[in-house]
Amino acid sequence: MLPKKSTRIRKEEIIQAAFEVIGQKGVRALTIAAIAKEAGMSEANVYRHFGGKDDIFSALADCIGEVVMGKAATIAAESRGPLEKLETIFFSHMALIAEQPGIPRFVFSEDVHLGNRKVAETIAFFMGSYIETLAGVIAAGIQEGELRQGLAPRETATTLLGMIPFTVLRRNLTGTSFNIGDEADRLWANFLRLIR
Repeated sequence: MLPKKSTRIRKEEIIQAAFEVIGQKGVRALTIAAIAKEAGMSEANVYRHFGGKDDIFSALADCIGEVVMGKAATIAAESRGPLEKLETIFFSHMALIAEQPGIPRFVFSEDVHLGNRKVAETIAFFMGSYIETLAGVIAAGIQEGELRQGLAPRETATTLLGMIPFTVLRRNLTGTSFNIGDEADRLWANFLRLIR
């Protein structure tokens, strides 16, 4: 007999299953039945860990904030130069959306924003924190002479992040033939020419 999984592991499995469903079929396809099927468990087991879809949405928003913001904050706190930090943050974010398409589909879904104010506020908070983290790295880059004088740190951070949803949209529209890694290389090279 297999050992019983902990509540934490079960919740992680449910969250990952929800991202898989969203990545494959979109937010509207996310049902408790679809999550249970993807996770290989009963619907009752999903309800044992989450009160319903709104609770799962909240957990997804928190997970995204922890993964994306946590990684950016960790990189920003490292001892390498500001430009290298920016590059690492950008490419790690692009790699994440390539690996897990359910994340951007969830974040940019109007079904989520309009349907759950708390989730929308959570995502907005994490986005604001992300921009401030990047703005701090950019400000340090300007001060240290790695980035050109006259750049507005917050607006430059927003520009950098703005490249990501458009890339996601193009990938979603064109399908698997679109290589996010290649596009990330081109976007970063052009962004560098703008900010150096």
